[in-house]
Amino acid sequence: MKKINLLMMGMLCVGGSVANAQTFARGQVPQSQRSEQPSYRSLDQVLRDLEKRHSVYFMYHNDKIKSLQVQYQSRNGEGIEETLDRILKANGLEYKKHGKIYAIFPKDADSNSVRELKQSLRQIQLPPANTLPANAQTSLDDHPGASTISPENAPKVLNIRGKVTDEKNDALPGVSIVLKGTQRGTTTNAEGQYELEIPDESASGAVLVYSFVGYASQEVVVGGRTSIDVGMQVSERGLDEIVVVGYGEQRKSDVTGASSSVSAREIAKRPLVRVEQALQGTTSGVTVSSSSGQPGRGLNVRIRGANSITGSNEPLYVIDGFVGGNIESINPNDIESLEILKDASSAAIYGSRGSNGVVLITTKTGKEGKARVNFSTWFSKASIPRKLDLMNAYDFARTVNAQFASTGNAAAFSDQRLAELKASGGTDWQDELHEEPWIQNYQLDVSGGSSNVRYLFSANYLDQPGLILNQYYKRTTLRANIDAKLNDKIDLKFNVAAMLPKSRNNGYSGDLVDPFTQATEWDPTSPVRDPATGQFIYTAPYGSIQYNPIARATNQQFDNRQANVTGTAILTYRILKGLSFTTINTYEIRTGFTQNLFGPGTSNGVLYAEGNASRGGFFQNSNFLTYKNTFGDHSITVTALYEQQNGNNTSINARANNLSSYALGYYNLSLGATQLTSSGYSQDALQSYMGRVNYSYKDKYLLTAAVRTDGSSHLTQKYSTFPSLALGWNVANENFMKESRVFSDLKLRASYGQTGNQAVGAYATIAQISTGGPQPAYYYDGSTPSVSTPLGAPVSKNLKWERTEQFDVGLDASFLRGRLTFTADAYKKNISDLLYNYQAPFYMGGGDYLRNIGSVENRGIEFSVGGTPVTSGKLRWTTNFNISFNRNKVTDLGGLDNVIVNGIGSAGNSASILRVGRPLGEFYGYQFLGTWKTTEAEEATKYGMKPGDAKYTDVDGDHAYTAADRMPIGNGTPKYSFGFINDVSYGDFSLSFMFQGTHGNQIYSQTLAYLWGGLGDQRNATTQDALNIWTPQHETDNPAFSNTSKNFNNSSRYVYNASYIKLKNVSLTYKVPALVLNKVKIRSLEVYLSSQNLFMITKYPGYDPEVSNGFNAITQGLEMGVIPNAKTYTVGLRLGL
Repeated sequence: MKKINLLMMGMLCVGGSVANAQTFARGQVPQSQRSEQPSYRSLDQVLRDLEKRHSVYFMYHNDKIKSLQVQYQSRNGEGIEETLDRILKANGLEYKKHGKIYAIFPKDADSNSVRELKQSLRQIQLPPANTLPANAQTSLDDHPGASTISPENAPKVLNIRGKVTDEKNDALPGVSIVLKGTQRGTTTNAEGQYELEIPDESASGAVLVYSFVGYASQEVVVGGRTSIDVGMQVSERGLDEIVVVGYGEQRKSDVTGASSSVSAREIAKRPLVRVEQALQGTTSGVTVSSSSGQPGRGLNVRIRGANSITGSNEPLYVIDGFVGGNIESINPNDIESLEILKDASSAAIYGSRGSNGVVLITTKTGKEGKARVNFSTWFSKASIPRKLDLMNAYDFARTVNAQFASTGNAAAFSDQRLAELKASGGTDWQDELHEEPWIQNYQLDVSGGSSNVRYLFSANYLDQPGLILNQYYKRTTLRANIDAKLNDKIDLKFNVAAMLPKSRNNGYSGDLVDPFTQATEWDPTSPVRDPATGQFIYTAPYGSIQYNPIARATNQQFDNRQANVTGTAILTYRILKGLSFTTINTYEIRTGFTQNLFGPGTSNGVLYAEGNASRGGFFQNSNFLTYKNTFGDHSITVTALYEQQNGNNTSINARANNLSSYALGYYNLSLGATQLTSSGYSQDALQSYMGRVNYSYKDKYLLTAAVRTDGSSHLTQKYSTFPSLALGWNVANENFMKESRVFSDLKLRASYGQTGNQAVGAYATIAQISTGGPQPAYYYDGSTPSVSTPLGAPVSKNLKWERTEQFDVGLDASFLRGRLTFTADAYKKNISDLLYNYQAPFYMGGGDYLRNIGSVENRGIEFSVGGTPVTSGKLRWTTNFNISFNRNKVTDLGGLDNVIVNGIGSAGNSASILRVGRPLGEFYGYQFLGTWKTTEAEEATKYGMKPGDAKYTDVDGDHAYTAADRMPIGNGTPKYSFGFINDVSYGDFSLSFMFQGTHGNQIYSQTLAYLWGGLGDQRNATTQDALNIWTPQHETDNPAFSNTSKNFNNSSRYVYNASYIKLKNVSLTYKVPALVLNKVKIRSLEVYLSSQNLFMITKYPGYDPEVSNGFNAITQGLEMGVIPNAKTYTVGLRLGL
């Protein structure tokens, strides 16, 4: 085989053969043309004539071309491509064009050959026109001036081979390698290997540029070498990176909305149980908090503050195009990227569900190449980060005696009993209830494929026991992602995911009657079990509660099993150049079965067993046309969407009260004294239309406009429209910035948009008849019960979506050739038509009913700074710091000045308030001033108090503590939150650590309040602080023991500073060198040690300032018996075969 170079250093492979690239001289176009009669001529001769006629060049395989006879007739006015289409297609040939060069090849050539052909075409450099005579009739090989391109006299070349790997020493396919200053280049194959020819005379000083999306470009001097291996390092995100946006993709430089990303690499740094953990501390504008450390419990995610006062403030999750996907169903190891859409212009395309922001989740797909097997596992030792400071049995007994003495009663504990308790220490109920479990996680995935079909199959198993007795969460997830290129026009993606979780908890998490709370309030002088019988001791005469927490944790069970299966098919059809049609069809099935058991010693109400079975189905059909075109300096993308969603759910419940035996739990309900059953069915639908235009002029001036209309079955007024507009200016592309030594990239953004919140139930606008109730209530004949069917609560037929109107301005910049990046955003959100449950008066039937009442405003600024301060030899340090400030206030409550909201838990009191002009999440109660001192005895009597009692602010000055004296006493919303992430690598070792925290937020802790015995039955305190109560000899601000309930009012006494800084994660990883692994045929191996929540800086005296019961915007910061986030120590490995 003979290699011909037309000033190209490469080979042309067509139909499995090495091409002999022939070129022919260019001639001038004749002044006059005439039509010829059709005749058969050799294709070789026809192409020579066309070269002269149109001043072009042809490349082809001589043996194949010369043997062909074609019917040819020249036609006046016919263009070169029209002629080629006419004569080539009839003979099974096709062509590819590059400038004035046409390469001809068989129609059945394989795709690899065509791809190499395109690459070769791009490398060709034509000789100057003045080296060829006019009207040349011979090939360049025959012309004396063609010596520079003939095979014998071609320039000498240097053939360079090598391999490119990523930061983990894995092969990196698709890396671009270009000879600097030219267009000569190639890309790495599936194994990361490449081959490139460069002119030999320039080889010593030649520079190769290696670049790949998401990695820092590298420039390597050839220096005459023929083998060059390169290791790529991850870079900060560049403005030319492709990012996922709703219903499509965009270059990051063209994005006009406020968004941020979390990559698979960042997710892999921590042993995550849930996806939401990946958002905490990693991006500005996003606050993640926990409502419980109970295994399997979700996290509260807020994007730019809380919008709804009673509805959900969670963002919308879109999983591989499935809008509203179940976030719990995603295994964090399966995620390729998370894109967070924060402003209204980017989220408005999701209309009535986008007001809380949108999180786009893209799962991993297979890569072209041989099959790859990855296995990873980690084991974590978990524990409660710290205990509450409670009294031991001896101190507790002494305080009980002191309290009895203060009320004139005899001592409860004799001196002998006190001595016994001092020697034994009594029972530490926190130690009895708390566990230190091992959490296990296993991940296996297989991926690979060809140029036409790629696949990824994964399986994951998580076993997470709880931090307290008799709790666990176990989850199995399975996934199959298949991408197929059916032909040149059609692509098909098919994703199937299954989640099979099961869990057990004790119910009432975050409540006074929860075992976790009770373990801090139970009598430490009492043993867990009766020494004589071995049975649980269910009651004790002292302490702040009435039930044994260990008995309750053992006999009170909430078991749940689920199955969630989701299938998504995405078909893309390229109709014409630039015009494509995509349809996304998703069907999801959700089933669940819950068994609840309240056995002896678990409740002061009815003991019972019950089961609930549910099944739901959800279907989504999204269809959109996308048109992309670039003409001159203009680039435009137009998207038009129609989307339909339908959902339904069925349920059935069976319950038995006061069973004669609880040994079989739910499985023998006939043992109950009474049995109750119920069932239900619901369905809903959403229909949507959306249009969007993205326009760019000279890559400098950007515009995005979108409008979406949603129609919901939930509302009487079905349809509502949500518009948005965004503008961008790529300042860095202006001519006056070309010579800037400061900015590598600089973009300014501004946007406006409207979104909605579907915080309305499926039947909230329809009057209903109630058939529910704990038991039949009417007896028409005195003995036979009959189910009652009273009218339900009133409804409002004029309910509307909550609507968010948002303004945003932002800046994206990078410096020092991309080594330093900076992003800033400022926003203002107005949320109107807020939904709130009003208590209907009795003459209207009573009960709560939903109304649109008012509005809330959020304002904020966000900053993110990232960079690579150090990159020298084996040492590399990357860092990112982000911080977010948000302020909100209520601007309207439908004419009301304030609305008092109940607290949390079964003992909840009016603990929070909504007030116009004040922020959401304000605590409501009395301002605690300490205690009345002996010198204030006379003044205290005016309030019905005495020295040692609690002292509060008398707001109205009437010398009485009444409801009129209550006021805002704190706020659960942080003034700002931040994250600080660092990655340091040296050789095969890497260290990553992340700090995360909040500032300016407070917690109103009912847990700590009840440690003082603050219930209606005035039981005994358990907190260590009770040893420092007020006495006449030692006056403190801890009220003395008293029977007055005013010592236990909701007050600022129990409001604490909840600002904190946590070392959220620290991880040390060792990557085993490839030289060692190659000997045992292993592709990659990493081992690591990690710790989560290793230490914390805070003034909060409770378990964890990060957690609270605040499920909505009103009750955030209220805390009652919440299980804290675990401190964990982890060991893990990642293996690649």
